[in-house]
Amino acid sequence: MSATATSAAVRARTELELELEAAGIEATGDAGAFYPQPIGVLIGLPTLVGRTLAGRTFTIPVLVVSGDPLNSNETVAAVYALADEVAGVLSTAAYRPTQYRSNESPEPRPAIEVLVTVTVSEEG
Repeated sequence: MSATATSAAVRARTELELELEAAGIEATGDAGAFYPQPIGVLIGLPTLVGRTLAGRTFTIPVLVVSGDPLNSNETVAAVYALADEVAGVLSTAAYRPTQYRSNESPEPRPAIEVLVTVTVSEEG
């Protein structure tokens, strides 16, 4: 594999980012530059769950992170509305509450994890 070739995992992540962008949802895979204000979408790292001659299948967590505590109905509604939108765009039927930790804040931030399955071809 050449140094300029893109791995299947990176292609899968990029595919999610492009799908979200096409739907008007700003998302990033850059955790170092990620700061949810008031709500942000972060694409996590892929887990390889299957491989065939034609391609690879990954699960990728997409986190909808709140920069604010979920202590009001309005904030909870906003986070879940964006999670519903992300799940719809990425054609997944399930998500779950979780937390997101960053170097920016010693306290974990409330988040909704949308777990997405992506299959990419072996050919780059």
